[in-house]
Amino acid sequence: MPKQRTSSAPKYPYSRSEECGWQPEEVARHLASLIADQRPSEELSQLLHHGWESRHISYLRRTYGKNVMHDEDDEETSNPLLRKLPFLQPIGSALVEQLKEPLILMLLFSAAISILLGNTSDAISIGIALLIVSLVAAVQEYRSEKALEQLSNLVPPTCTCLRDGRVLDHFPARELVVGDLVMLATGDRVPADCRVVDSVELRVDESSLTGENHPVDKTGEGLVLPASKVACPSITDQTNVVFAGTLVAAGRGRALV
Repeated sequence: MPKQRTSSAPKYPYSRSEECGWQPEEVARHLASLIADQRPSEELSQLLHHGWESRHISYLRRTYGKNVMHDEDDEETSNPLLRKLPFLQPIGSALVEQLKEPLILMLLFSAAISILLGNTSDAISIGIALLIVSLVAAVQEYRSEKALEQLSNLVPPTCTCLRDGRVLDHFPARELVVGDLVMLATGDRVPADCRVVDSVELRVDESSLTGENHPVDKTGEGLVLPASKVACPSITDQTNVVFAGTLVAAGRGRALV
């Protein structure tokens, strides 16, 4: 879950369907290739058994971002009104975006034509209707974004990570980078979306995402996805991926962010 990147930064090059189809060694090899000076055989063994070396972390964080759902480092607004009513700015921005929709623009154009033809009452009716519809859509969008932000409360503040061959307990989850090796055990909250590379009777409670009451078995093996789901596998199909905020119900395993 990287932070927003600037347009000059490279995008993460792999799709979720590719990640699901790879075997653990392939996952490590592709993630190791994200490092510009990587040596395939050395980095492959390093990543699977010792985690990243510290010298790679700053590059990965700068390139692919921190493990946060939104930018938590934004400066607080200096406008006292927006500090008291913080929802005004996002709703206002969403409202402006709604008014840029092609269908809305067509109706606004028809309202302008009505004014030119002297049908002011029709134009006012169209304007009021468009304002109500756009405002409702903007509020819904704002509520959806707030609900997404609340998911960050499910992500644990710390986790167990392996770097430089050392196990780091109580490691800050927001400091994870792409390719970090995470250790999972019963009772842990998953700190980021991760590809499982090995597991021992690993079962994860995904009810916060899917509503399913029963924990899901997780494996490190590559999956053969149906042709209809290769482009975008559903959450329930991704049995070798653990998702941020879900709970390890049983077993243990290792996974790459």
